[in-house]
Amino acid sequence: MSEEEEWLSPEAIQAWWSSPSQSSIHRPYSSDTVASLRDAFPENHHSNAMALKLREILERSRDDGRVNIALGEGVDGVSLRLMREAGFETAYVSAGSDVSTNDDRLDGINTSSTVPQKIQALYRGQLLHSRASRLKSSLATDVNSDNDQSSSSSQSPAPSLIPLIAAIDDPDSGHGHGHSHTGIMKLVKLFVQSGVAGLHIDDSLGRSGSGSGSGSGGASGVEETTKEGDGKNVIVPVNEYLRRLTAAKLQLDVMGSEIVSIARTDAQVATHITSTVDARDRPFILGATRPLAHDFVHCEGRSDQSEWKRQARLKTLDEAFRSFLGVGVGVGIGIGTGTDSKEIFEKFVESTKKMNTSEAYWIAKSLVPSFYWNSESPRTIEGWYPYSGGVEAAISRAVIVAPEADVLWPCSHKYREADAERFAKKVREKRPGKWMAHNLVGDFSREDGITNEETSRIPAKLASLGYVWLLVPPASLTALGLGTKELNDHLKHVSRPTIAAHHADGTSSEWWWKVMGKLADDSADAIGERL
Repeated sequence: MSEEEEWLSPEAIQAWWSSPSQSSIHRPYSSDTVASLRDAFPENHHSNAMALKLREILERSRDDGRVNIALGEGVDGVSLRLMREAGFETAYVSAGSDVSTNDDRLDGINTSSTVPQKIQALYRGQLLHSRASRLKSSLATDVNSDNDQSSSSSQSPAPSLIPLIAAIDDPDSGHGHGHSHTGIMKLVKLFVQSGVAGLHIDDSLGRSGSGSGSGSGGASGVEETTKEGDGKNVIVPVNEYLRRLTAAKLQLDVMGSEIVSIARTDAQVATHITSTVDARDRPFILGATRPLAHDFVHCEGRSDQSEWKRQARLKTLDEAFRSFLGVGVGVGIGIGTGTDSKEIFEKFVESTKKMNTSEAYWIAKSLVPSFYWNSESPRTIEGWYPYSGGVEAAISRAVIVAPEADVLWPCSHKYREADAERFAKKVREKRPGKWMAHNLVGDFSREDGITNEETSRIPAKLASLGYVWLLVPPASLTALGLGTKELNDHLKHVSRPTIAAHHADGTSSEWWWKVMGKLADDSADAIGERL
């Protein structure tokens, strides 16, 4: 069988799927489908070599009980070389890497080629450096050979290339994720051709702003939003998340790519969800438990919104029904007490196991006609439903999508050891052996209650929990006891001169996510305020 025949052979594709790098991935499509979508000839992708190297790094990290650390911003050709010399084995690239040189992207709006072009420039720069190093070594060998002082066997090998990991599409960019699954496939193709080794696919909606969606900053720089109205972290339903992962994997299969796929969920910091259609999201979707005179969208200003939420007493459907029945409290509301309430709730749970909130609500209503719960009245002007994000939501999603990706990543906006530990424990129980990633946020020297000594123990702690990859912002290098003076100086004075000069609020090295992102949020709110 020729190379071209093997490339288009469903049997050969099936055999590849049985290889160690591919065997753990679930695919809802057949090898015949992949063969029919392939071009007549295979493309020669440099990214495959780098992807296999990345897989080796992650596997070695798990076997050695350590976590591989990558920097999360300020990556350019010079800093990449300094990272390699400092001992870093992987690097993370996002649109935010260009923030200091391109003001047009400060609001998070990027073209579909922004990150792939950045990846390609960095990757080809590494190739050029590798060629130059080999030439320098060759010239040194010739000189030493003439002087009879050494042989070629004593020469140092060319410096190794660092595998690059990136987001398939910054969720805040307004393209790709938010539009079509074929759009995701096109983005994946751009990344494969750029030389990327790993990419992550998110479940966020994709709206720019300080707290709405994570984007590249969600990995290493977005401030956690804790006050009412300070921002919206919006995610899509589980079924849409699965379709995104499947679309990305299909494109990788069509191209014969070994790229490491990373399923990153924003459920841990989510405040809203776009739809209630999926039953698997039901435990986290909130609704009003008291009827009010008007819906949330009619509130005037943030204080009015906060008061509306207080009066509505938002709860999930199951929590609201349990509370209404008085199960676990001993007193039911309007239907009696004791055993009857418990039996009704157990009947509700058993009969609604695979129902979404809309379907389950009517079961609850048929059991207790006086019960009230409304997920429609708290919807935002964009139509988003309130969502109870947290570590349990992240665990739920990670367990569901684990068969669709190589790595699971719960995107966090603030490091909490208890959350990281609970996520790892629950995921490992359900999906043993699955690679897991984590991220740190901001400058730990600014975090209240966390000393540098405590921070320096984070990588070892995460490694003991089974995490194999950790993304950190350069601001945390000192606290973690990592990096070199040259690398830190470069990141401060070359890669991030604008950021370093504009700590607008005095609290965040990623000032532009808070300031410029907030402007984008306010603009979007103003546009849709009263139409």
